[in-house]
Amino acid sequence: MKDTQTIQRPTFRADYKTSDKFDGGPRLVLGTSGLGGVWGGVTLDESKDAILYALERGARAFDTAPSYASAQEVLGAALKEWTGEKPFISTKVGRLKAESAHDMKLDYSSEGIRRTLESNLEILGVDRIDLLFLHEPQCVEKSDIPRLLEQMQGFVSEGLVSRLGIGGNLTEDFKPFMGKGKFEVISGFLKMNACNLDAFISDVSFIKEKGLAYYNASILHFGLLANRLAAYKENFENEPWLTKRDIAITEDLQPLAEQYRMSLPILAQRYAFGIQEADRIVGGAKNQSQIERTLDAWEQGPLSSSLFDTVTDVILNHY
Repeated sequence: MKDTQTIQRPTFRADYKTSDKFDGGPRLVLGTSGLGGVWGGVTLDESKDAILYALERGARAFDTAPSYASAQEVLGAALKEWTGEKPFISTKVGRLKAESAHDMKLDYSSEGIRRTLESNLEILGVDRIDLLFLHEPQCVEKSDIPRLLEQMQGFVSEGLVSRLGIGGNLTEDFKPFMGKGKFEVISGFLKMNACNLDAFISDVSFIKEKGLAYYNASILHFGLLANRLAAYKENFENEPWLTKRDIAITEDLQPLAEQYRMSLPILAQRYAFGIQEADRIVGGAKNQSQIERTLDAWEQGPLSSSLFDTVTDVILNHY
């Protein structure tokens, strides 16, 4: 069924490596949830070495969180050994440390937010957080938002934080609190990639109106655009975030990827790299080989403008 709402068309961007919204800083951000162990199967030394490898290859922005198991500890250990240029670090408050991605523990109390920030600074070994996200905005009570914004603005005034954002998709309750000097960055996910462009229904126009910046996370749609199509089709009913449209688009993209002799995840990554409306791209990984593949794809750059348009046409044909 076609979407009854008007959807904008993504803008192609050929000059993809830097972000104007972040003072010309790097546009690629390496996410650390997998390296922290929330999906299992990692050792802390291997994850630390993977981060050092990324730094050696020029990665200069990382995103982490207390809820990403040992991600902050691993990143902090790597930064302690790293002697080169200090990378841009974003982390989060509101969701507490957990060993699994499915274990959600929240604390939005003033004391909890302060305690988490202080812990983040200590674990990461830094004096200031470049970007502090309020994690899981959809879980925040509407009445608590003014208090939380005021407290986090206080962190900026104290020099502990440079900039504020929300670590999750934009909600209606947060819209009045978005803007310069407020929550300035949205870390959105599952809404701006090669199988889903829902961000272009209303979020993108709001972001432009308010002058916000957008972190585009989960560009492989939790693995649907990588190697999990068959598994997700089999267990569709157990994945409430997944839609039949996401699956149908992914199926339509497979022969296109084959036609252009690239894997589906590479096609999807390079498509996301070319979306102008994504001020930063968050690439997740759980080991060095995955980081290597992401950085290799990044060096290849976006798809050609014509192939970008073709992929966009495939997606929008389902809206």
